[in-house]
Amino acid sequence: MEKPIFVKRTPEKGLGIFAARDIRKDEVISQFTGPRVTIENLDEFPPEVVDHLFNVGTDEYLVAREPEVRTNHSCDPNAGIRGETLLVAMCDIPKDEEITFDYSMIMDDDWEMDCLCGSPLCRKRIGPYRNLPRELKERYRDYVPDWIRSR
Repeated sequence: MEKPIFVKRTPEKGLGIFAARDIRKDEVISQFTGPRVTIENLDEFPPEVVDHLFNVGTDEYLVAREPEVRTNHSCDPNAGIRGETLLVAMCDIPKDEEITFDYSMIMDDDWEMDCLCGSPLCRKRIGPYRNLPRELKERYRDYVPDWIRSR
């Protein structure tokens, strides 16, 4: 089955993934894949590698592959994660809309980065799931991996 996404350049964030057709709430959009790595110290890796890691457990990551690696962050996302690596629509997503998820949904380590998402709900920093406000965790409840929900 063909993935309902395509990659294109965004005005301010580089490449991103976009809906190739209308996508319905709770529909599986795609799946993050790649080799699994265990990292004791993120500082040992160059930023271009760290910036594209996908957390799948405490100190366990995927080196995400194309095209999913191009999924940008938003503090007001339209997609989330189910199971361990499935990208799922949190709402109906119209054709040609950029698909984003909140990177904090999968972050367990203490790594942080400035946020440039531009959303009116922007938190200005992307950090671990445990630091998200309770209300946001409730909103994300069905869209975070099982392993992180207990954090």
